[in-house]
Amino acid sequence: MKRLIIALFIMIFAVSCGDSGSKPSDASSVDIKTVTKGFIDQLKEEHKGKVMIVNFFASWCPPCRGETPDFVEAYNKNKDNNFVIVGLSLDKKPSDAAKFLDEFKVTYPVYIADNALGSEMSISTIPTSLIYKPDGKLFDIVVGPLTAKELDIIAGSFKE
Repeated sequence: MKRLIIALFIMIFAVSCGDSGSKPSDASSVDIKTVTKGFIDQLKEEHKGKVMIVNFFASWCPPCRGETPDFVEAYNKNKDNNFVIVGLSLDKKPSDAAKFLDEFKVTYPVYIADNALGSEMSISTIPTSLIYKPDGKLFDIVVGPLTAKELDIIAGSFKE
């Protein structure tokens, strides 16, 4: 019986990032650019020479909400040291993403990723973070939230 309860708890947690349908109302007027297939290549070119984390998230995802303060802190602490974070929101309404960015005082660039971009990158679970080396090559894909300690390690990696 104990195993059944644990298994049910794990299943509930695993699907907690599904679209719950209980999203905030359109409270924000911030305009966030929508991006599509091929955008990651543009980012790699734009941020060549920097360690880059591309984080797929959504405002309604509890683990995404949990990691965002650490992302903001890591970005603010390391943005002048060849480190960048780019957020790609999978929210259906840009206003939901804008409200989230305001709530967490997000300072790094964030875009709305359309379904084609998510499919191109094979994103099936959020949060998912793609970590790129300064030469633009993919170093790692992390499915699930990143901790403050992990972000510090990533930000300090690949120093010349």
